[in-house]
Amino acid sequence: MASIVRSSPRGMHLTAPGNLRSPGYDCFITNHVEHSQTMDASRLISHNVQADPAIHGVVEALKARLRREGNVPGATLEHQLALVDQLSRFELGRFLLVNRGLDAYWTHRLVTHETDSLRHGEVSELEYLIFERLPAVLATRERFKIFRRELQARLKPGFVLASVPCGWMGDLLLLDYKGCSDVRLLGLDLDRNALDGAQKLANERGLAGRIELRHADAWEMDLNAEVDILTSNGLNIYEPDNDRVVSLYLKFFDALRPGGQLVTSFLTPPPGSSSESPWDMNETTHSALALQQLLFVEIVEVKWSSFRTHAETRAQLERVGFRDVTFVNDRACMFPTVIARKPA
Repeated sequence: MASIVRSSPRGMHLTAPGNLRSPGYDCFITNHVEHSQTMDASRLISHNVQADPAIHGVVEALKARLRREGNVPGATLEHQLALVDQLSRFELGRFLLVNRGLDAYWTHRLVTHETDSLRHGEVSELEYLIFERLPAVLATRERFKIFRRELQARLKPGFVLASVPCGWMGDLLLLDYKGCSDVRLLGLDLDRNALDGAQKLANERGLAGRIELRHADAWEMDLNAEVDILTSNGLNIYEPDNDRVVSLYLKFFDALRPGGQLVTSFLTPPPGSSSESPWDMNETTHSALALQQLLFVEIVEVKWSSFRTHAETRAQLERVGFRDVTFVNDRACMFPTVIARKPA
C-alpha cells in the first residue's frame, strides 16, 4: 500500500469528463485556453497554459520518457503506454497531458459534478473512473461542498466576501443570497480566463451587479481590512516553500476586517510519506489509489507542491495572527477545510 500512496515530487491532479454539464458550464463552452496572456501564464503555479497544442508531439514525448523509465511498482510499461493512449482520446485527458494540471474551467466542472450521476458507457471507462471513483477527486468535491456549507452559515447582510484565487468563483456565486441583497463579492485571480468564467457565471446567477473582479497575484494583492470572509482554495497545495505559504496567509490576514474569517484548505500527506498521515483508508480502495498514483504521479507528472499536516497548517495560520483555528475534515481526511478568525 505504501508504494501506492507514497509522496512524490511529481504529484497528482484531478479532472472532469468532457461531456458533462454542471452549473455555469453552458454559459462558457468556448475554448478556455486560447485567451490566456503569456506574461500571466508564466506566473501560474497550478497548470501550464498552451493554446492549440500539438497533442501528438506531447504524447510521443511522454511515451519516450516512460520507455526510458520502464516498469513502475504495480504497472508494466505496456500498461502505462496504454493509459496514455486512453487519456489522449478525450478532451480532459488531452488537457491534462498537455498542461499537467487544472485550470478554473475544469476545476469548476469537477467540483460541481454530482458523484454517481455519470453512468457506465456514457464516457470511456477511464473518464468514468477518474471522475467517479478516484479518492482525490471525491475529496476535492467534498471539500467544495464543505466550503459552501460553511460560507452559507456565516453569510450576513452587508458582508464583503472575497475568493482568492477565485477561478469561476463557484464557492461564492452558488450560495443563496436571499435576504442578503447588499452583499458584495470580490474575486481575484492571475488567470484572465478564470475571471472571464467568473463573470459569465455571475451573469447566469443574476449576481453581476454584486461582483467585482480583479486581475491580481494573490501574493501582491492590496486589500486592506476590506473583507468579512475570505475563501481560498488551490494555492498552498502548489507551493512547497513554507515561508511563501506563510506570506500568503499574511496577505489574507491583512485583507480581513477585525473579526473577519478565512475559509481555506490544504492537502494532508499520504501514509507512505508521513507517519502523521490522517488518511482514513476505509474510505477508499486499493485499486482506486493505485490508478490515481499511476495516472497522476507516474504518467502525467501533474503540477503539485506540498502536503501539510493539521499541526503545520495551524502553526502557519497562528504565526501571522489568526486565532480560533478549526478544521472540518472530508471523510477520507485528504483535503481538510480550515477556518480561522482575525481577532477583533
